[in-house]
Amino acid sequence: MKILFESPHLISSYDAANSWLHLHWQGRHNEADSKSYALEVLKNIRLTRATRVFNDATLDKDGWSELTRWLAQDFMQQVAEAGVVAVAWVLPENLLARTHVHNLLAQVSCPLIDTFVDVEAAYNWLKSGAAVAGPDC
Repeated sequence: MKILFESPHLISSYDAANSWLHLHWQGRHNEADSKSYALEVLKNIRLTRATRVFNDATLDKDGWSELTRWLAQDFMQQVAEAGVVAVAWVLPENLLARTHVHNLLAQVSCPLIDTFVDVEAAYNWLKSGAAVAGPDC
């Protein structure tokens, strides 16, 4: 995998073998950093033309709950418009962060997002190709 962006809280890589963007979140981050990271993710989606995203938030400790509305209404729409059709989202172990993910995803219809507690299951779902038969956005 080729690393496109690296910070203490987010590593964004392009997995050429699977043609998807791989995101690895960790720790607690503030609202400003979270928004900046989201915009970096969007930039990397556009750069790679990835149509699928593997979003590993296992070690995420929150930091973006204040951005739920923006993420759901603006950011995810831009992600879909950039060509992403499917996201495999590995849920955080942190229960508060997991609650925030569920609140966010309840407001998102595009792209297709499925959640997992197991990294391998998320990988297999995204790799299966069935994931790209998501909703029309």
